[in-house]
Amino acid sequence: MIAVICAMKEERDALLKLMKDVRKHEGKKLLYHGEYLDNEYYEGTLGNKQIIVCRSGVGTVYATMAAVVLILKFEPELIINLGCAGSLNEGVHVGDIVVATSASNWRIDVPGWKRKTGSMYCTFPCDEKAAEIVEDLENDQHVHLGPIVSADEFIYKKGQVKEIRRYFPDSLCGEMEGAAIAGTCYAFNTPVSIIRSISDETLIQGNFREFEFNLESVCEKAALLCEEIIKRY
Repeated sequence: MIAVICAMKEERDALLKLMKDVRKHEGKKLLYHGEYLDNEYYEGTLGNKQIIVCRSGVGTVYATMAAVVLILKFEPELIINLGCAGSLNEGVHVGDIVVATSASNWRIDVPGWKRKTGSMYCTFPCDEKAAEIVEDLENDQHVHLGPIVSADEFIYKKGQVKEIRRYFPDSLCGEMEGAAIAGTCYAFNTPVSIIRSISDETLIQGNFREFEFNLESVCEKAALLCEEIIKRY
């Protein structure tokens, strides 16, 4: 079984539309920003693969909890973190897709801990098999393979971008859950792939306002690539 974690409803629902024989399982109610999170688990098929999909909620705490529950409850062969992100690279644009080769927590700041891509203190690897599948795919989507960064911050300020580019200059995009999920999977020795469709271009001042406008369309693109990876995994 392959498990998929999406932070937001829009990301999750885009994948649910592609699934067949979907069954809903009730999860334990979690308080989320003063309300209960609709954290049901949806089980179904994509191609000939059995998958389970859940919405974690936004941020590292809820992403970590979702990953732990999925690993302990379902023992998946692969966890995919599916969603959207802001570009941090001049060659990565709205509508493009990034498949992470690693995920780094860019907010780590501890004396003696190296703060850069590849550092064992803040960077976690992503599944090479999923990356190889992406490289072999023939489609008209603009797909990039490379490192990404995460933290509990929506990246939209010049200071944030400057800091990220100082320590993680090779990062392709930034978001809020990937490193937490990758770190959890690393601890549990579970393969993880992170797929991010670009909703806004952080390097362009004020472009973060395009996030909500682009959300639905980029979620659909990410879900289609996720489907192709799952079918071939």
